[in-house]
Amino acid sequence: MPPRESDKRAETPSTIEMTSTLSRHQFWTVPNMISIGRILLLIPLFIFLRKGADENGNFWALVVMGGALLTDILDGLIARWFHLESDWGRVLDPIADKTWLGCLAFFLALPWRENPLAWEFLVLLLVRDLTIVVGAYIAYRETGIVMKSNFIGKFAMGLVAITLISYTIYWPSPELSPFINPRVLVLASSAMLILSGLNYLFRLRNALLSKNTPTS
Repeated sequence: MPPRESDKRAETPSTIEMTSTLSRHQFWTVPNMISIGRILLLIPLFIFLRKGADENGNFWALVVMGGALLTDILDGLIARWFHLESDWGRVLDPIADKTWLGCLAFFLALPWRENPLAWEFLVLLLVRDLTIVVGAYIAYRETGIVMKSNFIGKFAMGLVAITLISYTIYWPSPELSPFINPRVLVLASSAMLILSGLNYLFRLRNALLSKNTPTS
């Protein structure tokens, strides 16, 4: 007997749209849980950094950092492969990244480290990231747009990550090169943090202006 029309499971455009809307606003998704797990990895990171050179603490700190990087890659891949992208994920993932780098920089700046990170650099990093978080909130509230990091922002954070790794492993002295050492990396990262922060403010200004510009 042919199936009745009511038994057919064809999805209508309205059903697809409703499902897409629900998935975009879900919080408890696998990618989001991975992002939260990345933040929790800060606990063993602090423990190992506190040990320092004792008991291979710095080495295991690098292992934890590698695990955090792996989760950063996985959450994006899973979200795209299984269509689990959400507005929460677009916000949570960069917040997890900024929380990680900010806390790592704070740990490395503590005075009991053999070669502590400069507090001026830590303050610059935190102020820049706080500015971006506040700006992202304003942009979403006023325009409904989730502002993503562009090439300048990603390059800046990549350089910051390299700088923090150099302080994690106690870069040997004399340095490998007069142009490549932790102090030079701090200066280069500071310049990129300022540039990326100004670039973000410029993009935020354009987004807000475009919202307020009347259409003809």
